[in-house]
Amino acid sequence: MVGETVGSAGQSGDPLLGGGLLLAENDLRLLADSLPHIMWVSAPDGFTEYVNRWVVEYTGLPEEANLGWGWVALIHPDDAERARNAWDEAARAETAFESEYRIRRADGEFRWHSWRSVPVRGADGRIAKWIGTASDIEDRKALEESLRRSERQTAETLTLLETLQSAAPVGFGFVDRQFRLIRANDWFTDIAGAPVGRLIGRTVAEAVPAIWAQTEHLYRRVLDTGQSVVGTELTVHPKGESDGVCSWLASFYPVRVNGEVIGVGVVVVDLTERKDAEAFRSVVMDEMAEGLYTQDDQGRLMSMNRAAEEMLGWTEEELLGKRMHDIVHFQAADGTPIPASECPMRKARAEGRPIRVDDQVFTRKDGSIFPVSYSSAPLHIGSTVGGVVIVFRDITEQRERQRLELATRHDQQLESLGRLSAGIAHEINTPIQFVGDNTRFLAEAYQEMLDLLLVYRECLDLASGDMAWEERAKRAIEAERKADVDYLAEEVPSAVRQSLEGIDRVATLVRAMKSFSYKDSRDRSYADLNEALTTTLTVARNEVKYVADVVLDLGELPEVLCRIGDLNQVFLNLLVNAADAMQDKAERGERGEIRISTRVEGPMAVVSIADNGSGIPEHLQKKIFEPFFTTKEVGKGTGQGLALARAVVIDGHGGTIQVHSAPGEGTEFILSIPIAGKRPESE
Repeated sequence: MVGETVGSAGQSGDPLLGGGLLLAENDLRLLADSLPHIMWVSAPDGFTEYVNRWVVEYTGLPEEANLGWGWVALIHPDDAERARNAWDEAARAETAFESEYRIRRADGEFRWHSWRSVPVRGADGRIAKWIGTASDIEDRKALEESLRRSERQTAETLTLLETLQSAAPVGFGFVDRQFRLIRANDWFTDIAGAPVGRLIGRTVAEAVPAIWAQTEHLYRRVLDTGQSVVGTELTVHPKGESDGVCSWLASFYPVRVNGEVIGVGVVVVDLTERKDAEAFRSVVMDEMAEGLYTQDDQGRLMSMNRAAEEMLGWTEEELLGKRMHDIVHFQAADGTPIPASECPMRKARAEGRPIRVDDQVFTRKDGSIFPVSYSSAPLHIGSTVGGVVIVFRDITEQRERQRLELATRHDQQLESLGRLSAGIAHEINTPIQFVGDNTRFLAEAYQEMLDLLLVYRECLDLASGDMAWEERAKRAIEAERKADVDYLAEEVPSAVRQSLEGIDRVATLVRAMKSFSYKDSRDRSYADLNEALTTTLTVARNEVKYVADVVLDLGELPEVLCRIGDLNQVFLNLLVNAADAMQDKAERGERGEIRISTRVEGPMAVVSIADNGSGIPEHLQKKIFEPFFTTKEVGKGTGQGLALARAVVIDGHGGTIQVHSAPGEGTEFILSIPIAGKRPESE
């Protein structure tokens, strides 16, 4: 118990506490209960016999719940094993121990405490009790962590500043009151044509005399007034060369320590490329084929290039300061007015983002209109949008080209078949080749067996009566050895079987091509979509087999009233696209998977063609069905495949086509075809 002490005589239980002061056990308990710290007394084996009032208040548990081994349950699970091991070690060594653990407060929060436990020995020198305390150090821990975090942040900030100084394409320098260069990054000293080490400590006049002549008065002004000088343009020769001129934008700032200006900080930005770009841009604007004009935040013309003048029939001087919407972009193709509030150019300015429009008209000076595709981008002036830049082109020729190409779209349905021709030839050539090889082998085997038969006949000929039986047997054995009868007996059936399989494979391909190429023009008939998918897969096998495995999950479908030739073309385009989407996997030595499934949903036959390839970015998914839109390289796609699929499924069959895709995960196209066919009234 707490009242047990070790007096000067070494007797356990003596209430004498130095100086002749006697304290009863109740007084000691009162003292322990008054302490704002956890305090306990335990038996030699660690069994808690007493806890002070603070333990009860802190844990929110009655006193009896904190006795015995209940203290272990209060310790944080991550600290419990370490605490128990520390106690076991102290008990074994019979020495005091100190450690830090987290214990649960009455509100459930775990807080850090500093634990200390000391043994109390009896007259015989053995441990009679353990007395321990635990003090809340959560605030100290938090302060230590805050200090560590602050030190880490300071170190990271210094590292970041040093990294920025060395890596940023901006010159940083510090010049003291004697105009000596004290600090500079490599980019800053590049204009001097010497490394940093050779310039530090030298005056600006010594390091870069040409620049000093332009900036001496600025340095002195900053030191004298304590005010910054910002945005001074300097013209220098790079690294002292006589040819070429560089333009620099320099700013000078007072550097203060305890309110005193100790030097000048210099920031230098290279304007050379910007100046060259401005000159280049001026040339390009006049020579570019697209029309370009800029307007202010009120929609009034600020500038216009030569191509815009030629397309619109107006000169820049005639439109300067006038609202372009009222003159050029006020009507739709059918003459319907376009309210200024609905103008996409105004939206680009209001939302601060580029807007692209592919199908509107502009009005010329003579009142005629022409179709345009244009983009409208906000013109940032500082941190605000000060206007809009419009780039447009006349798409009259493009419209005509699209009309002609769409008119001949039926012929272009065979585009993908051309891509498959080499694969089909390979698929047919392979079985034909081993059929030919086996046929030649069978011809040779026939000749060898015929020769053997002739020997047999000669040996069995009774007219050869003067030939001994041993000689006849010897000739027959030699003929069998030469013909290698065992080999022929094993290989001839295999050659025949392979030849038959090859012929069957060719026949299957021919039937598939015949079925796939069937054209039904405008006539619709009932067809088996599962068979059509299987046939299409056979035709496309050479496109798919090197990059992906195909999983067929074909449900029971009734025959569908459709134009099966058109649907075959759609299935083929989707299969080829799925194979193309897995080229990246193939290049990494991986195989993809194409899953083809069918099912019935109400009056619709549903076909799903899914792959686990590269996927389609979300912002492109709304464009993939547009004519001529393609993400493939030039020469590898015309952008007609999915546009054709949409036309066949939706316009031709009254169905739907959906796409679900995620980049890096794959794409699924879901086609829904009315089983009873498209309703006549919607033809």
